[in-house]
Amino acid sequence: MPDSPAVLAALVHELNQPLTAILSNAQAAQRFLASEPVDLNELREILRDIITDDKRAAIIARRIGAMLHERRDDGKDP
Repeated sequence: MPDSPAVLAALVHELNQPLTAILSNAQAAQRFLASEPVDLNELREILRDIITDDKRAAIIARRIGAMLHERRDDGKDP
């Protein structure tokens, strides 16, 4: 894993995007649940978006973990 602060900032930004989307969608779902009548189709779509963004964040986290593992294997501390 490169020691560049720019690379680290890019990774943090890439991970932050789906996490921000998850929070935004969860807040939207709460607003939909508070409204009458509840639009179940819209709520389903919001939940699908949350699942998609969660999977994206997990992929990014696994990539970061793999890079750290490679770094350890190369004899460098993370």
